Amino acid sequence: MNDIRMNLSLEEKIGQLFVFGFDATEVDDHAIELIRKHKVGNVILFTRNVESPAQLFKLNQNLQKLAHETTGIPLFITIDQEGGMVTRIHKGATFFPGAMTLAASNNIDNALRAGRHMGEELEALGINMNLAPVLDVNNNPKNPVIGVRSFSDDPGTVSDYGNAFIKGMSERVLATAKHFPGHGDTHVDSHLALPKVDYPMDRLETIELRPFKDAINAGVGAIMSAHIDFPAITEDGLPTTLSKKCMTGLLRETLGFEGLIVTDGMQMKAIQDNYGTVEASLMAIEAGVNMVFICHARDLQIEAVAHVKKAVEKGLIAESLIDERLNRVLKAKANMAQPDLERTYEMVKATVESKTTKDFAYNVVRDAATLVKGDKLALKDNALFIGIAPEATTIADETDGEKTAIEAIRNALPALSTRTVATNPDADAIKTIKEAAKTHEQIIIQTYNANINKGQIDLVEAVSEVCEDVHVIAMRNPYDLFFTDRIKNYVCLYEYTPNAIGVLVEYLKGTCPLKGVSPVSHA
Repeated sequence: MNDIRMNLSLEEKIGQLFVFGFDATEVDDHAIELIRKHKVGNVILFTRNVESPAQLFKLNQNLQKLAHETTGIPLFITIDQEGGMVTRIHKGATFFPGAMTLAASNNIDNALRAGRHMGEELEALGINMNLAPVLDVNNNPKNPVIGVRSFSDDPGTVSDYGNAFIKGMSERVLATAKHFPGHGDTHVDSHLALPKVDYPMDRLETIELRPFKDAINAGVGAIMSAHIDFPAITEDGLPTTLSKKCMTGLLRETLGFEGLIVTDGMQMKAIQDNYGTVEASLMAIEAGVNMVFICHARDLQIEAVAHVKKAVEKGLIAESLIDERLNRVLKAKANMAQPDLERTYEMVKATVESKTTKDFAYNVVRDAATLVKGDKLALKDNALFIGIAPEATTIADETDGEKTAIEAIRNALPALSTRTVATNPDADAIKTIKEAAKTHEQIIIQTYNANINKGQIDLVEAVSEVCEDVHVIAMRNPYDLFFTDRIKNYVCLYEYTPNAIGVLVEYLKGTCPLKGVSPVSHA
């Protein structure tokens, strides 16, 4: 496919360096304009683009047909299908376990199989590049954006499970290690602001960089940059995405990475508020990036492509630099399975809707359930279950609102009293629940990111004042113990997903074995 380069116009070359998102569940005018008129060569999908596996298959095939008619070069169709709390395909296909769940299952073969099965399903649906796994080492309990998207707070565990996942995934689709050089030790979400990680190089070498170095050595096909200022490895206060010192000097030259360097979303506020999406897109390409992601705004997508073209025409950057970035994209596309434009959904349905794969995913979540402290629950007759209504923690998370645990519990255990409170309950709500707790001999509290929702910690402490037998079940970040010493009995399920809700019901019934091992330190 590299031979094509000589026949491409400048706009066609630049288009291959961009990845766009659009809002529809079918090929709409936005997608047609970007591919036909502006020659954009890659797509990113979100939950907004997915109604069902059959619809998604058709969408992807029609996108590839449009690209085939326009440039003859297939699209990279990308998606953030991490599993767990960052899952874009919710219905019909397998709901895969998240990274920390895989590590908590304490079986590295589960990571290999999860990557393999996920790659099989994505490839069958027409997706050829997955923006996963997360290789961030989540060693900051207050991290608002990574948390259970990471395998562990231990770099060795992240590396081992991440590489197993990559190995399985790469059999079918291009895997992407993210967020280089590490988003695990931040207390700021780069969707909202520009984080800064001010550690010396020797610390970065032993923790943040280790999983990425191991992934490079194992042959990962793509690495996504983080929008974070690392003074030890960037220049002039730049985020790594825009830093030539980091993208080219460190990642290419020092670490020897030969695959695709791709950006995180360029409309994230860490970029948009400080540099502007359009100008930063050019800066990223200059720094060493091969593919720039602009996931939402049509106007910014069009302006960014035009801005890069104008910079080349004015001699501000050399066309040879565009060619170098392009060569890697075309090489990666040449090495992937080429789209079968005649394939039908019926030909792949068995792969996408496999009950065997769905059972595997459920069993991993079940095996990961972890008793971290205290005793296993023995449900009493006069018990009260307090559920937290899940909410998206970050823009990356689109999994909330599908189904609550309360609904499943009421169906499975109609005799168990239940209450629901907000994700960050206020003093009045806590007072009401505390009064209710006085009339029960056992309280079960399901938490959801209590590390960044202090009201949940206040609730646990208030209820513990009036009831001796309190059980806390964390259904996302497993860090509750860092913020209170009142928890006597603590179980972690690591995700608030349909599979985890099923496991929660099993636990309440006394049929879940709790054989998981926590992949984070609770000291």
